[in-house]
Amino acid sequence: MDNVLSQKKSDDSAEAIQALENGIKILARMIVKAVMAELLAQERIFGQVGSSLTTIISSKANMVNQQGKGLVFSVSEAAKLLGISRGTAYSLVQTGQIPCIKWGKRIFIPRVALMKMLEEAGTFKPAVSSKI
Repeated sequence: MDNVLSQKKSDDSAEAIQALENGIKILARMIVKAVMAELLAQERIFGQVGSSLTTIISSKANMVNQQGKGLVFSVSEAAKLLGISRGTAYSLVQTGQIPCIKWGKRIFIPRVALMKMLEEAGTFKPAVSSKI
């Protein structure tokens, strides 16, 4: 009887894990769609600058991830994409300058968040001098 109960618990756990994985996939798709809609809106506002920057980032992202299917980069992949060292990338993640997702000990950088961060970097406005 105990063996049957433990098998039932094991089956329930497997189903719960599968449901959680499916939920995460759905949530990731929703986030990607929302960010892409935002990027498209910004491209319309900023014109060619946003469009060419998105093209450059996408082509570099495809060089790092040949399959082009990944939603996230490792810190090392993002460092290669940005042309910085792995250590610098980890420092920027730690200070929050590079957006990331932490799952346990693993750190992932969402492709769309990195693209958005780089697009926003192109809209830098210098601080107004306070000289009188």
